[in-house]
Amino acid sequence: MSSGIPRRSAKTRPRSVLIALFIFAITTAFATSNREYGPHEYVVIEGGLSPDHKYSIAAHGGGELGYDHFHIYLMNGVTGKKIGPLEEIKDALDTGADAFYAKWSANSTEVAIRYRIDRREALEVRYRIGNGRAVLVKGPSKSDGLRFD
Repeated sequence: MSSGIPRRSAKTRPRSVLIALFIFAITTAFATSNREYGPHEYVVIEGGLSPDHKYSIAAHGGGELGYDHFHIYLMNGVTGKKIGPLEEIKDALDTGADAFYAKWSANSTEVAIRYRIDRREALEVRYRIGNGRAVLVKGPSKSDGLRFD
């Protein structure tokens, strides 16, 4: 019995699904991560909590997409209070905390932070942490990857 509605062949369905997944993957790979922060909202970036839990690295900005006065901050990991902005991290493409990646040394005395300045270009900055402050060690310099190994 035929309903008059043409049926798709079984081969066209998987192809359509693959095309849709490919388009989704391409658009998300080049997407910008933005966040509208609350007035006193500081969000810890990925890997941002130091191994000894004394410090954290957090993002905060103002305005609709977070670009107004956007900074990455060194924070007190215990109290959650900001210590100060990491001024060398600027011109970031993203404002969402999930777009920044930190890797701490095992003894919590150094941290490297990677972030994008362009859809295809990332920078890395390294700081020495001690006595409640961050001191620049290296960078910003080009980074080959967006995640730490």
